[in-house]
Amino acid sequence: MAGTPTVLNIQIVNTPPIQSKQQVLGKRARTADVLIDVSKPIPYPPTPEVVETLRTRILQLEDELRGNKKQKTTGNALQMILPGAAAPVASGSGSSGSGAKNEAKTRKTRGKSLFDQLKKAAKNEKWQGGPRTVKVEDHFTQADFELVFGSSGTLIQPTENNKPTSKVWIRRYRDEQDYEALFGDAYKVDQLKGHEWTVGSIFAGKSQKMGQCQLEIQSIEVQWSRNTEKVVLKAEIDHQQTLYHGCLF
Repeated sequence: MAGTPTVLNIQIVNTPPIQSKQQVLGKRARTADVLIDVSKPIPYPPTPEVVETLRTRILQLEDELRGNKKQKTTGNALQMILPGAAAPVASGSGSSGSGAKNEAKTRKTRGKSLFDQLKKAAKNEKWQGGPRTVKVEDHFTQADFELVFGSSGTLIQPTENNKPTSKVWIRRYRDEQDYEALFGDAYKVDQLKGHEWTVGSIFAGKSQKMGQCQLEIQSIEVQWSRNTEKVVLKAEIDHQQTLYHGCLF
């Protein structure tokens, strides 16, 4: 319609203070003593004052953006050099010392876990005067397997002469020294106990639980599969042999 001014709808939201030629009060901007409310439609064509206000605001936003990028970059750089900042640990005595402690802790924890599982499994068996095979299964990554089992026992497979390309590792343990190397400080002979049961029959009836008996390990075979990362520990366990008046029982 004739006589109706054309309106250009330009809005600036959340305008922070500007410290240049203009002053912004809420959503109002003052330029050259002219009060401009930028939250409302701006008449078209815009006056020079409005254009200057918008131009100054755009320049300020660009300066703020460059400042934020510089601050972020500087912060990341300082994080790498300031004391206490999270940064990669350089190789050296400190790193190797920490690694050795972690390895020792892993060996101790995993060895104790295996012996605890073995004790529990042995306790759940019925001991009736002969040896039994007690089995324990657990998950081990290759790194943990080599750490816990790699320096103990005797490697049976794979070897140069026995399935050198096999993905199944087999180790055997045959004496107290081997068991201590495997289980560490957790290995206590007197803690391996079971329950004695009578042998049931048609004449004797059902087997009966008699009482607690002391057990001992005869040998251990450990298998680990690279495909499943599962350890299967098989322990041959029997009643503990004791001396009575010079006789072995």
